[in-house]
Amino acid sequence: MRLYQWHAISSSGKKYNGEYVAENEKEVIDFVHRNYGYVTEVEAVREKKSLFRWFWPQLNFTDRERANFFKQLSALLEAGIPVAKAMGMVTSGLSEKFRPVCRQISANLQCGRSLSYAMSLQPEMFSRMDVSLIEAGEASGQLIYVLQSLSDYYNRQDKILKLARNACIYPAFLLILAFLTVTFFGLKLIPAFAELYQSLGIEETTLLKVMLSFSKILQDHTVALSCVILVIAKALILRREWIFTRIVHLPVIRVMHHSVMEIRFVRLMALMLQSGIAFPEAILRSSVTLTDDSMRDKAKTFSDNVLRGVAISDAAVMAGNLFSKTGLEFLNIGEKSGKLPYMLSEYAALSEQELFTRLRDLKTVMEPALVSIVAAIIFAVMAIMLSPLFTLMAQMPELN
Repeated sequence: MRLYQWHAISSSGKKYNGEYVAENEKEVIDFVHRNYGYVTEVEAVREKKSLFRWFWPQLNFTDRERANFFKQLSALLEAGIPVAKAMGMVTSGLSEKFRPVCRQISANLQCGRSLSYAMSLQPEMFSRMDVSLIEAGEASGQLIYVLQSLSDYYNRQDKILKLARNACIYPAFLLILAFLTVTFFGLKLIPAFAELYQSLGIEETTLLKVMLSFSKILQDHTVALSCVILVIAKALILRREWIFTRIVHLPVIRVMHHSVMEIRFVRLMALMLQSGIAFPEAILRSSVTLTDDSMRDKAKTFSDNVLRGVAISDAAVMAGNLFSKTGLEFLNIGEKSGKLPYMLSEYAALSEQELFTRLRDLKTVMEPALVSIVAAIIFAVMAIMLSPLFTLMAQMPELN
């Protein structure tokens, strides 16, 4: 999808211009001709490139931005403003990257299309989950409630992401600091100590000779090594999804990742049930949040068993480890009490609090462990650099 600027003129001579997000120029021309008149100019807007965009080529919409969008739209609809006009008002209050998307939605609404259909044409911003819920809200007359629920859902997702990101900031800072410290030693301190030992006629140790070899390579090929590091960083970013799938299989992280997916799945399922979507269909639509293929297969098995008439709690057990033991208990209670959406929401909130506690505990353990590792690395480098002096001092005769 690209952003295009267009200019048109009507049969009465009135001029129009605007922006439209489409796959190609033909879609833009068809849209403008259908709504405004004769197309005079269509031009693709060239996106400004930056170093950040080179490293992170796709600027996605964040959960916080989506939450703000749905919150503003629900507030305007609740105030009695028509959806087409409300979308135009929301557009002016959002960031620049939102505006082309919102303008296209407004244009589709003005042509008489539904909000869910207009959003389905913007897959870079609205997921299938969003479109399904909006469609259900339109059909049931609960659009405002659905928008408010989506805002709350993305706010909670943003909260979980921020907590996980904050838990990674300090370890990342320590690792970068260790890398910069070792680089400084290699470029400055080690060569200085080598010259000192050479002037004193002190023989270098084997480990120090190895470090000097790396230091010489670092000094002679600084630019080339910097380019290699940038290329590796770019490759890692492009392969971040593959790397992420390998990281989440680590023992502790696997448990937390499963909890995150379960919370998202359960909360979305509760939201869909409250919006009037049938339970088997709600399971399938909620499974789009599951990034693990095996969990998606289990969700499909869960839906198929419920569709065949199996009790919800029994079908959940038959699906495998899709839910935790506590989750199965909440499902059973919700099924028997007839308050399944409420019990699923309560379970998601409880699991979220437990996840926050585990993340904080993990951060508490990781910080001193990483400090110890960084300190050990720096101490080892210093010990290797000073080892010839220690040897010389040990060989010196004692003064009586």
